[in-house]
Amino acid sequence: MPVFVSLSTFGGLNGIMFTIARLFFIGALEGHLPMIFGMIHTTKLTPTPPLLLSCAVALLMFTTSDIFVLINYLSFNQWLWVGVSILGMLWLRYKRPNMHRPIKVPLVFPIVFLAMCTFLTFMPLYASPTETGMGLVILITGIPAYYIFVIWSPKNKVIRKLSECLTIEMQKYLEVILPEQEEKLLEVES
Repeated sequence: MPVFVSLSTFGGLNGIMFTIARLFFIGALEGHLPMIFGMIHTTKLTPTPPLLLSCAVALLMFTTSDIFVLINYLSFNQWLWVGVSILGMLWLRYKRPNMHRPIKVPLVFPIVFLAMCTFLTFMPLYASPTETGMGLVILITGIPAYYIFVIWSPKNKVIRKLSECLTIEMQKYLEVILPEQEEKLLEVES
């Protein structure tokens, strides 16, 4: 039985790692992260820079002394944002009932799932308020980071020039290009 639990955990983490890398990829294409994270490998067509970033963050997190404290820090944030996403979906179902939806499930499923997310978000506040508070602090650090790196830095010429130089060097090292350039590369090769 422990082997199957380990395999299930490994599969879940594998999926999460690729999901996070794709989120970094899309965030960079939308201008919320440095452009290097919005690039794909020239031959494998995978978002290599965001995969490397998520691996580095995961390795950094493993340096903590107590893995359960780390789980408590981050599980609060994860279930909070999953719940907010489901709440947004329910809001759209209410405000735009005729909107095209490729998949439409009965309302009972998202409502029950939202209730579970709410429980998983607020139960840690009762069980371990200090660790949940640290998770909230980690979450709140995103606000100044957003203003510094998304709102302010595109206007700052020094930061923009440094980012461009770093992007060019990382492109050479990782052999990555923007997705639009990939289509042109395939046309040239054929």
